[in-house]
Amino acid sequence: MGALAGQGEMAQEKPSSEKVSSGDAQSARRARARLMDRVVTAVLWTLAVALAVLLISIVGYMIARGIGVLSWDFITKYDGSGNFVAAQLYNTFYIVGGSLLLCVPVAVGAAIYLAEYARPSAFTTVVRVATETLAGVPSIILGLFGFLIFVTNFGEGHRFGYSRLAGLLTLTILNLPLLLRVAEDAVRSVPNELREASISLGANKFQTVWRVLLPAGLPALTTGIILTAGKMIGETAAILYTAGGSTPVNNWLSLDPLSPGD
Repeated sequence: MGALAGQGEMAQEKPSSEKVSSGDAQSARRARARLMDRVVTAVLWTLAVALAVLLISIVGYMIARGIGVLSWDFITKYDGSGNFVAAQLYNTFYIVGGSLLLCVPVAVGAAIYLAEYARPSAFTTVVRVATETLAGVPSIILGLFGFLIFVTNFGEGHRFGYSRLAGLLTLTILNLPLLLRVAEDAVRSVPNELREASISLGANKFQTVWRVLLPAGLPALTTGIILTAGKMIGETAAILYTAGGSTPVNNWLSLDPLSPGD
């Protein structure tokens, strides 16, 4: 009897010891996970601070070197010598503004069609795949495309030449996919309750889109237009191959779309 009692006590002690060892292993794993989390967090914060310091240093260096030459004449005059930037600023607003005048109506109209009218089909699939593909094409490729199509007649002869028109058309093709995607997301982000409420009040599809969806999605759409304009301003290759690298000194403040504009 005593031997049986001793075996029973040993059997009871064995599960309890296994539970203790299992708990110790879990505590060790949690401790290692917390340590790894702290290490990774510290590394990410270090990288973020280093990048912020680098960016601030670059911007500060540019401001320190450029503040001495910044003046009213510097941004309002142009003589072709490179000492003034009025023509470059004017061409920037001209080309970006003209490109947005073409991009925004087409992108918003296509976004409304894809989000509200088009049914899933092979055509919509092709449009979406083409949009995603064009959004990832490097600007230098479309710059060469603009040179072949808009500046020259497929590499021969003369179509528009190096001109603002060729530049803004190339920028339109380059940024239309991005703006289309942003506009479609803005339209789709409008809650369905607004659509249902408009239709329940007797509005047709066009009235719902024009008076409900567009006003409701306007903040997101405006943000997308601003981001697209910023991307246009940063393009270089697409403009270099189409708008040219110089501006006429005597007629730089003209509205002529066929005039070159760097």
